[in-house]
Amino acid sequence: MVGLGLAGRKMIPRIFVSSVFLVAGLLKLWDPLAFADGIAAFHVFPAWSINVLAMGIPYFEILTGIGILSGRTRSAAALAACGLSVCFVLLYASALARGIDVKCACFGKWEILQASTRVGFVRAIALLGLSAWVYTKALLPYQRNRGAECSGERTRPRVP
Repeated sequence: MVGLGLAGRKMIPRIFVSSVFLVAGLLKLWDPLAFADGIAAFHVFPAWSINVLAMGIPYFEILTGIGILSGRTRSAAALAACGLSVCFVLLYASALARGIDVKCACFGKWEILQASTRVGFVRAIALLGLSAWVYTKALLPYQRNRGAECSGERTRPRVP
């Protein structure tokens, strides 16, 4: 059996985060009314915005998932994943603080993936941590190049 190299092991969190956003977005598109009910259960958003969010968030999640796998848009998509994850954490923290028991609508109507408010909160924190890790790894090549330029090292020979 051939093991994963260092590059392969670094890809696992990226593929996982991308898959979570792709699957969640697709399942929400499958049944937008169930997702709208899940959004309304938090009692945070005005009634007029619930359907807009229920139709817009799944597309944003799908694009985020695709972008994380892409080379060019990886850092922007990972930042979007962090932003979405922060929103999820704040929503669940708000529900916990107010004592609201919300069934997770993260993956549509799939009973097996629905969870209590506490489990949804823990999932959102874990997703935020992985998204932040993917974001920092996406920025690493840019930071290395910038560090060389800022330290005064010459990256290419000067022409007299």
